[in-house]
Amino acid sequence: MAKGSGSKMLYFVLYVVLITELMIVITERDELEEKEHAIREKMLASIANSYKQPVLLTATPKALDFDITNKDAGSAQITLTTVGLVSDEEKADVEFTVNVARGSQAPPGWPAGGISCKNPGKSANYKITNINGNGKLELKLTSSGEFNFVAKCTVERKLPGYLPDYLLDDLKTMIGEQKVAVSNDETFKVSAKAGSGVQRRGVEIL
Repeated sequence: MAKGSGSKMLYFVLYVVLITELMIVITERDELEEKEHAIREKMLASIANSYKQPVLLTATPKALDFDITNKDAGSAQITLTTVGLVSDEEKADVEFTVNVARGSQAPPGWPAGGISCKNPGKSANYKITNINGNGKLELKLTSSGEFNFVAKCTVERKLPGYLPDYLLDDLKTMIGEQKVAVSNDETFKVSAKAGSGVQRRGVEIL
């Protein structure tokens, strides 16, 4: 009888130990899930906040001197740098437009309505290239003058394609309706001169 009681006690102790270990595993799992949920929410909140910020555009340099007689100079170049693009999809699709500022003279052959990445106009002397979300403006100027320009960029807000669907759904809820974002109007000036000895072309995008 005592032997049977001892066996039952042993099984009971083993049962208690097993239940205890199981509870520890469940508790650790719940804590891990809570941490993962907190990290996910923080990550999504950070991404959502990025989409709520305006898209900004800056031109470098703001004022460029260009010698049209210097054959080695090639073309005058202006870098259009964006701030606020979030996803690779946005960087690939952002559209840059440049036009002559109101009241400024236009370079010879400048297209009416300006130029953009998708609509460069008929002249091969002026073009904009999208390089990983930043714009590269190239101007092959052939006559002297003070040319003032205004640039802006437009992009349809697109969520990151690398996120799984269930996270994209949560992100859409946080952000709300996706809209087209338009940057500020950024002005800059190019002074084209003959025989000035100026060598500057602009800033290259690496």
